[in-house]
Formats: sequence, structure tokens, C-alpha cells
Amino acid sequence: MLKNKKALEPSLFAVSIEDNSVYCGIHLTDIQLPNQCVFLGILRETQVISTTDNPTIYAGDYILAIATHPMMIPALKVTLKKIHSVYYSLNSCLLEARPTDSQSVNSD
Repeated sequence: MLKNKKALEPSLFAVSIEDNSVYCGIHLTDIQLPNQCVFLGILRETQVISTTDNPTIYAGDYILAIATHPMMIPALKVTLKKIHSVYYSLNSCLLEARPTDSQSVNSD
């Protein structure tokens, strides 16, 4: 075995998106993650949505990410748990109502 070989110690992390999260209403790939961290996707109810689909984040979603080195877990937690200040936040996310497949966007 190589003495200088770096061991990969990935750690999975999931954070619940609260009503006052700074990420509510933006696309997953718009979030800047710390080094050695990557997104896996989001969990919405019972459905896992891949990062490749670049989903919009809503209150109640869970962001799924992985840190490839254990020392990056605190930085990942701080990044993903950012919220608006108490004075700024609303009681509920304005994007709480998610569009369904049967609804179409009307540009009128």
C-alpha cells in the first residue's frame, strides 16, 4: 500500500430548506459550494431529483450534498444552512406552491 496515498472519506449531508432559507426559489447549481464538496440533488417528498436536472429549490426540500474530505463538513453545513435574518423573513416561502405537471405556464 502507498504511504502517501490520500484516503477518500466521503460524508453525505442533507439539509432541510426552511421558509427563510436564502436558497428558496433558486436553482440548485446557482449555489456556490466549498472546495471538495458536490451536490447529489434534492429530495422532494419521496422523489430524488438529480443535480443534472438543475431543480428549483422550494421550502420543504432537502438538499443532498457530499463532502469528499471530513474537514469540509462544517463549511458545507454553514453554506447550506444560510437563512435570511429574522427581521427579513416572511412567515412562509412565497414559492411554497409548486407547479404540477398538469399546470402550464401562461405568459399573458
